[in-house]
Amino acid sequence: MPGQRELQNQFSWSKSRDGIFSACLRGYYYHYYGSWNGWRHDAAPDLRELYIMKNLQTVPMWRGTVVHQVVQEIVGGLREGRPLPVEQALTLARDRMQRDLEDSRTGRYRRRPNRLCGLVDHYYDKAVTGDTLQETIVAVEGCLRRVYSAGSYQTMLQRGPGSIVEVEKLQSMTMSGHKVWVSPDVIASTAADRLMIVDWKTGASASSEGTRLQLAIYGIYAAQTYGVDPNQLIGVEENLRLGEAHVHALKEYVLEEARQYMKASILRMQSLLHDPERNVALMDYFPKTDKLARCMGCNFRRACERG
Repeated sequence: MPGQRELQNQFSWSKSRDGIFSACLRGYYYHYYGSWNGWRHDAAPDLRELYIMKNLQTVPMWRGTVVHQVVQEIVGGLREGRPLPVEQALTLARDRMQRDLEDSRTGRYRRRPNRLCGLVDHYYDKAVTGDTLQETIVAVEGCLRRVYSAGSYQTMLQRGPGSIVEVEKLQSMTMSGHKVWVSPDVIASTAADRLMIVDWKTGASASSEGTRLQLAIYGIYAAQTYGVDPNQLIGVEENLRLGEAHVHALKEYVLEEARQYMKASILRMQSLLHDPERNVALMDYFPKTDKLARCMGCNFRRACERG
């Protein structure tokens, strides 16, 4: 639009960005550089297509997205003093999944790739079977039912609406002079000067170092934002798929390990840039992975001519 200020592709860091960087450098390039400006109405067709690919979801990703969206409403309702009954939460999930499937099946997602659900399977003309959908529905409903019996939810319920400090809100902090994006699922007070950081998980994996790192990053943000001593922080991994909870003590040394990890990751990312000052990247600096098994589920395999 005339007079509209053009967005600048400024370098920033997040745990998800680090994961994409570690998985495949070419995929990282497409995600953060090659697809940039693909949302514009006058974007070239190949650029627009990369942007569409960037926003695609696998079925497991979609499952997690639906669960997180509905859990956000469950906890948000509790925060506002109007707890959401479990059956209402399940109805919200079913309605959302039906709408998402319709957007994906019909290709409607192509109009607003960052807003509407587009599944990788549909993009690559692969059917999502009835069995897969049924398994996904059962998994989503099971995760949502387990929210209500989760220890962290029970703690918030007992302490009341005022105990809930944040609910999945995109925030930022600074590391090595760069913006770091964070979005804790929940931050709640458990006692005077004590904060609980909750990370909802919907996969079948148990407690991992990756989750510990994620919670430590959230801990750095919480300590800076709310002036809490790290000794007063706890991280809770609530695996809603398995019905398991893992508690992580977020001591200062744990937070310092996370700081060092972020700094090293930022350096690795910037070392591949053609012009770090202006955040300019060239595709040739970001080779394709040699682990071909990863390509089978990659959003960008058409751009890489590997699928």
